[in-house]
Amino acid sequence: PVVCIAPKTSTYEKMVSNIQEVKARGGRLIMIATEGDDLASEIADDVIFVGDTLFALGCGRLFEGTPQQMWASLSKINALPEHTKVYCAHEYTQANAQFALSVEPDNPKLQARVVEIERLRSAGQPTVPTVLSLEQETNPFLRPDSAELQAVLGMVGADHVDVFAETRRRKDQF
Repeated sequence: PVVCIAPKTSTYEKMVSNIQEVKARGGRLIMIATEGDDLASEIADDVIFVGDTLFALGCGRLFEGTPQQMWASLSKINALPEHTKVYCAHEYTQANAQFALSVEPDNPKLQARVVEIERLRSAGQPTVPTVLSLEQETNPFLRPDSAELQAVLGMVGADHVDVFAETRRRKDQF
């Protein structure tokens, strides 16, 4: 199947209310309406093109919508199979890594990933695509349940949406 994720505020809203499956040309097209950043995503054969919604070690700014809407969109992506290859729209991984370390400095998987990112970038190699499982282990925007992240933010036990919103606010000021 091909999955398209698009903002509810767009013309896609006319095609879907939340999740709708359409059979076409012997295959399936699944539309998932979301809210948040101006996003458009597609997935086919365990590959997702997330535009500006999710980045390697980051996520899109909240130009449109609310933290609740963006977290709902990220949660839909986060629910995909962990081996899904993630193609984002920009190579921001190095800068995103520095922010991620500032909010989860003791995450050993993040520390190892930063070393690999530095190696790849110094050799002129890209860091995207990434894999969803790696993002789930190291991307603070997909980890509002992380005890370390919550402690650094001073939000132990807080709602995931609130942790996500504070993480995004801090990244905006980083």
